[in-house]
Amino acid sequence: MQTAQIPTAEVNAPSTDRSQPASVPVPEAVAEVRPVLRSAASEPELNEFSYRPVPVIAVVGLMLALLSSAAVFIWLVLPLCLVAFVISVLGFWVIRRSRGGYGGTGVAISGMFLAFVFFTGGIGFQVYAYQTEVPPGYQRVSFSQDISDKGMRYEDGKVSAPPEVAELDGKKVFLKGYIYQTGQLENLGAFLFVKDNADCCFGGKPKLWDRLGVVMQEGKTINYRAGKVAVAGTFRLNPKFQGDNELEPIYIIEGDHFSGRVSDF
Repeated sequence: MQTAQIPTAEVNAPSTDRSQPASVPVPEAVAEVRPVLRSAASEPELNEFSYRPVPVIAVVGLMLALLSSAAVFIWLVLPLCLVAFVISVLGFWVIRRSRGGYGGTGVAISGMFLAFVFFTGGIGFQVYAYQTEVPPGYQRVSFSQDISDKGMRYEDGKVSAPPEVAELDGKKVFLKGYIYQTGQLENLGAFLFVKDNADCCFGGKPKLWDRLGVVMQEGKTINYRAGKVAVAGTFRLNPKFQGDNELEPIYIIEGDHFSGRVSDF
Protein backbone atom coordinates (compact mmCIF):
# COMPACT_ATOMS: atom_id res chain seq x y z
CA MET A 1 0.00 0.00 0.00
CA GLN A 2 1.34 3.41 -0.97
CA THR A 3 1.02 6.20 1.53
CA ALA A 4 -0.02 9.72 0.35
CA GLN A 5 2.68 12.31 0.24
CA ILE A 6 1.72 15.49 2.11
CA PRO A 7 3.43 18.57 0.60
CA THR A 8 5.42 20.46 3.10
CA ALA A 9 6.94 23.95 2.91
CA GLU A 10 10.49 24.44 3.62
CA VAL A 11 11.07 26.28 6.82
CA ASN A 12 14.35 27.99 6.96
CA ALA A 13 15.74 28.32 10.38
CA PRO A 14 16.62 31.81 11.33
CA SER A 15 20.12 32.71 10.39
CA THR A 16 22.61 32.81 13.17
CA ASP A 17 24.71 35.26 11.19
CA ARG A 18 23.96 38.58 12.89
CA SER A 19 25.95 40.50 10.27
CA GLN A 20 23.07 40.11 7.84
CA PRO A 21 19.72 41.04 9.47
CA ALA A 22 16.71 39.33 8.13
CA SER A 23 14.60 41.44 5.81
CA VAL A 24 11.11 42.17 7.05
CA PRO A 25 8.43 42.80 4.44
CA VAL A 26 6.98 46.33 4.61
CA PRO A 27 3.26 46.86 4.07
CA GLU A 28 2.41 48.97 1.03
CA ALA A 29 0.57 51.66 3.09
CA VAL A 30 3.63 52.23 5.24
CA ALA A 31 5.83 52.34 2.19
CA GLU A 32 3.68 55.11 0.71
CA VAL A 33 3.89 57.20 3.88
CA ARG A 34 7.66 57.15 4.10
CA PRO A 35 8.31 59.60 1.22
CA VAL A 36 5.84 62.05 2.73
CA LEU A 37 7.58 61.91 6.12
CA ARG A 38 10.95 62.42 4.47
CA SER A 39 9.54 65.41 2.52
CA ALA A 40 8.14 67.00 5.70
CA ALA A 41 11.42 66.49 7.47
CA SER A 42 13.21 68.25 4.62
CA GLU A 43 11.03 71.37 5.13
CA PRO A 44 11.62 72.50 8.72
CA GLU A 45 9.59 75.67 8.29
CA LEU A 46 6.41 73.61 8.24
CA ASN A 47 7.14 72.34 11.72
CA GLU A 48 7.78 75.76 13.25
CA PHE A 49 5.10 77.45 15.42
CA SER A 50 4.00 80.37 13.21
CA TYR A 51 1.79 82.31 15.70
CA ARG A 52 2.66 85.99 16.06
CA PRO A 53 1.06 88.11 18.82
CA VAL A 54 -1.01 91.16 17.98
CA PRO A 55 0.06 94.31 19.85
CA VAL A 56 -2.48 95.57 22.36
CA ILE A 57 -2.42 99.06 20.87
CA ALA A 58 -3.75 97.74 17.54
CA VAL A 59 -6.64 95.95 19.27
CA VAL A 60 -7.44 99.06 21.32
CA GLY A 61 -7.51 101.15 18.15
CA LEU A 62 -9.98 98.78 16.51
CA MET A 63 -12.25 98.69 19.55
CA LEU A 64 -12.32 102.49 19.76
CA ALA A 65 -13.07 102.67 16.05
CA LEU A 66 -16.08 100.39 16.52
CA LEU A 67 -17.32 102.51 19.43
CA SER A 68 -16.93 105.66 17.35
CA SER A 69 -19.68 104.45 15.01
CA ALA A 70 -22.05 106.53 17.15
CA ALA A 71 -20.38 109.62 15.65
CA VAL A 72 -22.56 109.18 12.58
CA PHE A 73 -25.49 110.57 14.61
CA ILE A 74 -23.89 112.15 17.71
CA TRP A 75 -21.35 114.86 16.99
CA LEU A 76 -19.88 114.66 20.51
CA VAL A 77 -18.41 111.28 19.55
CA LEU A 78 -16.48 112.72 16.58
CA PRO A 79 -13.28 113.28 18.64
CA LEU A 80 -13.30 109.58 19.49
CA CYS A 81 -12.90 108.85 15.77
CA LEU A 82 -9.70 110.90 15.71
CA VAL A 83 -8.38 109.14 18.81
CA ALA A 84 -9.16 105.73 17.30
CA PHE A 85 -7.45 106.69 14.04
CA VAL A 86 -4.26 107.89 15.76
CA ILE A 87 -4.04 104.81 17.99
CA SER A 88 -4.58 102.51 14.99
CA VAL A 89 -1.79 104.32 13.11
CA LEU A 90 0.52 103.81 16.08
CA GLY A 91 -0.46 100.13 16.17
CA PHE A 92 0.37 99.80 12.48
CA TRP A 93 3.72 101.51 13.06
CA VAL A 94 4.56 99.13 15.93
CA ILE A 95 3.76 96.11 13.75
CA ARG A 96 5.92 97.37 10.90
CA ARG A 97 8.82 98.19 13.20
CA SER A 98 8.77 94.69 14.70
CA ARG A 99 9.85 93.20 11.33
CA GLY A 100 7.68 90.14 11.68
CA GLY A 101 7.68 89.94 15.44
CA TYR A 102 4.07 91.14 15.60
CA GLY A 103 1.05 90.23 13.55
CA GLY A 104 -2.25 92.05 13.20
CA THR A 105 -1.65 94.34 10.24
CA GLY A 106 -5.26 93.79 9.20
CA VAL A 107 -6.47 94.77 12.67
CA ALA A 108 -4.59 98.08 12.56
CA ILE A 109 -5.72 98.87 9.01
CA SER A 110 -9.33 98.05 9.89
CA GLY A 111 -9.17 100.45 12.84
CA MET A 112 -7.85 103.25 10.64
CA PHE A 113 -10.43 102.59 7.94
CA LEU A 114 -13.44 102.43 10.27
CA ALA A 115 -12.38 105.52 12.22
CA PHE A 116 -12.03 107.47 8.97
CA VAL A 117 -15.38 106.27 7.63
CA PHE A 118 -17.28 107.08 10.83
CA PHE A 119 -15.65 110.51 11.13
CA THR A 120 -16.47 111.54 7.56
CA GLY A 121 -19.93 109.98 7.88
CA GLY A 122 -20.65 111.94 11.06
CA ILE A 123 -19.50 115.22 9.52
CA GLY A 124 -21.52 114.52 6.40
CA PHE A 125 -24.68 113.74 8.37
CA GLN A 126 -24.41 116.91 10.46
CA VAL A 127 -23.86 119.08 7.38
CA TYR A 128 -26.75 117.49 5.52
CA ALA A 129 -29.10 117.75 8.50
CA TYR A 130 -28.18 121.38 9.11
CA GLN A 131 -28.80 122.35 5.49
CA THR A 132 -32.14 120.57 5.18
CA GLU A 133 -33.75 120.88 8.62
CA VAL A 134 -35.33 124.34 8.24
CA PRO A 135 -38.74 124.16 6.51
CA PRO A 136 -39.19 126.50 3.54
CA GLY A 137 -40.37 129.96 4.53
CA TYR A 138 -38.96 129.86 8.08
CA GLN A 139 -36.06 131.81 9.55
CA ARG A 140 -33.40 130.00 11.57
CA VAL A 141 -33.12 131.48 15.07
CA SER A 142 -30.55 130.53 17.69
CA PHE A 143 -32.17 130.04 21.08
CA SER A 144 -28.96 130.97 22.89
CA GLN A 145 -27.62 133.83 20.78
CA ASP A 146 -30.82 135.43 19.49
CA ILE A 147 -33.05 135.04 22.57
CA SER A 148 -31.34 133.99 25.80
CA ASP A 149 -28.24 136.18 25.47
CA LYS A 150 -30.40 139.27 25.00
CA GLY A 151 -31.80 138.99 28.52
CA MET A 152 -34.78 141.15 29.54
CA ARG A 153 -35.61 144.82 29.97
CA TYR A 154 -36.77 146.11 33.34
CA GLU A 155 -38.47 149.50 33.54
CA ASP A 156 -40.60 150.85 36.40
CA GLY A 157 -40.77 147.40 37.93
CA LYS A 158 -42.07 145.87 34.71
CA VAL A 159 -40.32 143.33 32.55
CA SER A 160 -40.40 143.42 28.75
CA ALA A 161 -38.63 141.82 25.83
CA PRO A 162 -35.49 143.50 24.47
CA PRO A 163 -35.90 145.24 21.10
CA GLU A 164 -33.85 142.60 19.23
CA VAL A 165 -36.21 139.84 20.34
CA ALA A 166 -39.34 141.95 19.98
CA GLU A 167 -38.51 142.30 16.28
CA LEU A 168 -39.22 138.59 15.85
CA ASP A 169 -42.87 139.06 16.80
CA GLY A 170 -45.07 137.72 14.00
CA LYS A 171 -42.22 136.10 12.07
CA LYS A 172 -42.01 132.44 11.13
CA VAL A 173 -39.01 131.02 12.96
CA PHE A 174 -37.21 127.73 13.37
CA LEU A 175 -35.26 127.03 16.55
CA LYS A 176 -33.90 124.08 18.51
CA GLY A 177 -34.02 123.30 22.19
CA TYR A 178 -35.39 120.85 24.74
CA ILE A 179 -38.82 120.01 26.08
CA TYR A 180 -39.21 120.88 29.75
CA GLN A 181 -40.71 117.82 31.42
CA THR A 182 -43.75 118.60 33.53
CA GLY A 183 -45.22 115.13 33.98
CA GLN A 184 -47.24 114.41 30.85
CA LEU A 185 -45.21 112.57 28.22
CA GLU A 186 -47.67 111.89 25.40
CA ASN A 187 -50.15 113.85 23.31
CA LEU A 188 -48.75 117.24 24.25
CA GLY A 189 -50.64 120.07 22.57
CA ALA A 190 -48.61 122.67 24.45
CA PHE A 191 -45.30 122.49 26.30
CA LEU A 192 -42.48 124.57 27.72
CA PHE A 193 -39.43 124.88 25.50
CA VAL A 194 -35.99 125.61 27.01
CA LYS A 195 -32.55 126.31 25.55
CA ASP A 196 -30.52 123.48 27.12
CA ASN A 197 -30.91 120.16 28.91
CA ALA A 198 -29.64 121.57 32.22
CA ASP A 199 -33.00 123.28 32.52
CA CYS A 200 -35.12 120.47 31.13
CA CYS A 201 -33.63 117.35 32.66
CA PHE A 202 -32.04 118.16 36.00
CA GLY A 203 -34.90 119.79 37.84
CA GLY A 204 -33.74 123.38 37.32
CA LYS A 205 -36.14 126.28 36.93
CA PRO A 206 -35.35 127.96 33.62
CA LYS A 207 -34.92 131.71 33.66
CA LEU A 208 -37.48 133.89 31.94
CA TRP A 209 -35.20 134.46 28.93
CA ASP A 210 -34.28 130.77 28.71
CA ARG A 211 -37.80 129.50 28.12
CA LEU A 212 -40.75 129.95 25.80
CA GLY A 213 -44.11 128.33 25.40
CA VAL A 214 -45.08 126.27 22.36
CA VAL A 215 -48.72 125.86 21.41
CA MET A 216 -49.18 123.43 18.53
CA GLN A 217 -51.81 124.02 15.90
CA GLU A 218 -55.22 122.66 16.70
CA GLY A 219 -55.30 118.90 16.21
CA LYS A 220 -51.51 118.51 16.39
CA THR A 221 -49.80 116.89 19.36
CA ILE A 222 -46.30 115.62 20.08
CA ASN A 223 -44.71 113.14 22.48
CA TYR A 224 -41.98 114.03 24.93
CA ARG A 225 -38.37 113.48 23.85
CA ALA A 226 -35.36 113.80 26.10
CA GLY A 227 -32.93 114.92 23.39
CA LYS A 228 -32.67 118.04 21.31
CA VAL A 229 -35.72 118.79 19.17
CA ALA A 230 -36.77 121.52 16.78
CA VAL A 231 -39.90 123.64 16.51
CA ALA A 232 -41.05 125.79 13.62
CA GLY A 233 -43.88 128.27 13.90
CA THR A 234 -44.89 131.90 14.37
CA PHE A 235 -43.05 133.77 17.12
CA ARG A 236 -45.26 135.85 19.44
CA LEU A 237 -44.82 138.04 22.50
CA ASN A 238 -47.16 136.79 25.20
CA PRO A 239 -49.75 139.57 25.63
CA LYS A 240 -51.12 137.94 28.80
CA PHE A 241 -47.80 137.69 30.60
CA GLN A 242 -48.08 138.67 34.27
CA GLY A 243 -44.99 137.08 35.80
CA ASP A 244 -46.98 135.49 38.64
CA ASN A 245 -46.09 131.91 37.68
CA GLU A 246 -42.42 130.94 37.86
CA LEU A 247 -42.75 128.95 34.61
CA GLU A 248 -44.94 131.42 32.72
CA PRO A 249 -43.32 132.24 29.35
CA ILE A 250 -43.01 135.73 27.94
CA TYR A 251 -42.46 134.30 24.46
CA ILE A 252 -44.87 132.03 22.57
CA ILE A 253 -44.49 129.99 19.42
CA GLU A 254 -47.56 128.92 17.51
CA GLY A 255 -46.17 125.59 16.40
CA ASP A 256 -46.55 124.36 12.84
CA HIS A 257 -43.78 121.75 12.70
CA PHE A 258 -42.01 119.58 15.24
CA SER A 259 -38.97 117.38 14.61
CA GLY A 260 -36.90 115.15 16.84
CA ARG A 261 -34.22 114.52 14.20
CA VAL A 262 -32.04 117.60 13.94
CA SER A 263 -28.39 118.54 13.70
CA ASP A 264 -26.44 119.31 16.84
CA PHE A 265 -25.43 122.77 15.64
